[in-house]
Amino acid sequence: MTLAKTVSMMMVAAISASTLTLSASTSQAQAGRPHSDYINTQSHAPVAPPAKKFPVNTDPLAGRQGAGALYSDQTPQLVWFEIFDEYVWTLLPSEEDKSVLSRPINNELERVQDYIKVCNKISRNYRMLAANVRKLPVPANSPGLAKYQSLKADFYVDMATVYEDLIRPRRTRTQEELSSQVKEIEERANQLKINSNNLLTMDMDLRRTFRVHQPKRTDALRRYVENK
Repeated sequence: MTLAKTVSMMMVAAISASTLTLSASTSQAQAGRPHSDYINTQSHAPVAPPAKKFPVNTDPLAGRQGAGALYSDQTPQLVWFEIFDEYVWTLLPSEEDKSVLSRPINNELERVQDYIKVCNKISRNYRMLAANVRKLPVPANSPGLAKYQSLKADFYVDMATVYEDLIRPRRTRTQEELSSQVKEIEERANQLKINSNNLLTMDMDLRRTFRVHQPKRTDALRRYVENK
């Protein structure tokens, strides 16, 4: 593919990328996340369970506070969600990544190369995230958790595929044909945004059912109380 055609494709695809990055971050924002997702670029090793556990709540209502609680009793479901949350925090796109994808291309080769590099990194991380989530053992007596795990892993694979398709070389004869292909990707990104919202609702319902707190790194109330 010639540079001119590659640049043209990136200019059109940038619109899709903006939609896509919103899809990736929507559930975190709605869950009260004040900061960006962080991508660990130093290591692709599976994230170990958090070394420091939350203290047991001595309140008489401990275990009944639900998804909005600052602390939750230690249960197998709590451990599952804490490891899951750590994977998500480590591997989702960063604010820097989102900035690279949403800035104008301006027919600059360097920006095109940065765009492709970030898309490649994000797609790899999404596939790794999907693999890590699938490997998490689901505790016994956890109705709905296995289904959520499967749906969430599938979502991450779908996200990776869209990013890969954004930068996949294409044989097109006209700009209209190229725009049509990119529009199809944008439509898939919009559908994933809807799916992300549905999965967020499922996540919140499960946390309420199993009395699990919000993700410790992203819960605004926790960060305020602990002065972080």
